Amino acid sequence: MSSRHGLFKNILSLGIVQVANLVLPLISIPIISRIIGPDKFGVVNYAATFIGYFTLLIDYGFNFTATRKVSKDPDNRELRNIVFSEVLLAKTFLFFCSIILFIISLYTIEPLTLEKKVAVFTFLTCIASVLTQNWFFQAVQDLSKVAMFNLLSKLLFTILVLVIVHQKSDYIWMPLITSGVAILVALISYYWGINKYKLKLIFIPFNRIFKVLNEEKIIFLSTVVISLYTTTNIVILGLLQTNEQVGYYTAAQKLMLIATGVINMPLAQAFYPYIGKSFGENRDQGIKAVHKMLPLVVFFTGLAGIGMFIFAPLAIRILYGEAFLSSIPIFRILSFIPLIVGLSNIFGIQIMLNLKMDRIFFAITAGGAVLGIVLNILMIKWLGYIGTAWNWILVECYITLSMYIVLKKKNLNLVDWKQFKISEIRQYYSFIINKIKKGNG
Repeated sequence: MSSRHGLFKNILSLGIVQVANLVLPLISIPIISRIIGPDKFGVVNYAATFIGYFTLLIDYGFNFTATRKVSKDPDNRELRNIVFSEVLLAKTFLFFCSIILFIISLYTIEPLTLEKKVAVFTFLTCIASVLTQNWFFQAVQDLSKVAMFNLLSKLLFTILVLVIVHQKSDYIWMPLITSGVAILVALISYYWGINKYKLKLIFIPFNRIFKVLNEEKIIFLSTVVISLYTTTNIVILGLLQTNEQVGYYTAAQKLMLIATGVINMPLAQAFYPYIGKSFGENRDQGIKAVHKMLPLVVFFTGLAGIGMFIFAPLAIRILYGEAFLSSIPIFRILSFIPLIVGLSNIFGIQIMLNLKMDRIFFAITAGGAVLGIVLNILMIKWLGYIGTAWNWILVECYITLSMYIVLKKKNLNLVDWKQFKISEIRQYYSFIINKIKKGNG
């Protein structure tokens, strides 16, 4: 592997672009939120959340399963073409299934029936889900491309939305802009991947597609249940409360997701294939890599959480304006989500999935989903959108703690406290550089 595909460059490039991804929404959000107000902000975000179920179906967990397949032998051209073809054809099949389900939902789910145009415009993002090649770039550790395409989509969206959205009624164009940009960037990603890595679409028997879907169903179901205790909060809130409450909650959640992306995603995306390779050598090597990663996640996300809790009122006022002051307590409740999610990512994605503990991972997240749905209904009736925030925190804590307990029972030493010393963290950078040199050697 050349140094430009090394782990250090992946983390650096993703970190830089994630900062850019933070700055661009900070330009558009203050303007858009003041133009369309909490109620229409809630309408747009409710539609995006609901359509997220269809993109989840189309993606089918391939960002984990296909990445895992290719990352173990990324230079195997035949393997790359087979997995690429399987993923593309499976996604196409799932897209047509999604069209049927969406049409049914459009005439049966009340929040969608009242805003059909917004729903249809939002659904167009599913086309981008079919074409995007981020899973492949992750597998070959060419994450600078993922970062570049994410930046391009954010930049185009910011420019277009500021040019087009000028009055409250223009809220209907926001999902169309989002979908159009996503499709354009996905097409660029698709052709870039084919040309650079000489990917070829080969013949795959239709029954093979069903076999792939059956083989990967556990990971897919795990992503579904994760959605049930995260994004489904918004769907239930929209069914039980007003658009304004959805707007207040999604405003804080959107800001938190931006922060989580900036803090967690560079490390998670860069380390997933890297730690997968370490576990491919042997279990001990994988655990050693996790030991060195854990302190960085805890320190960065912990400090970020403290900062977000302290500056929540200032951030909400600057970004959303006085109409969204009710989002402040939500943002404070969610301020430590990056820390909890960072830990659950290590225990679940980095360790369990790399050790093929797919069924245990699914069982834990499914338990969290059931707990989340029950708690959400009860807490929304009791506390409204505040209850939705507390529900997310409680479920994430339950899942993270459950993963930790299960892994400890399997005699996996998850924490090496010596690695939390400043001197050890400094040595970690030498560890990364040595791994890159070995990869080049």
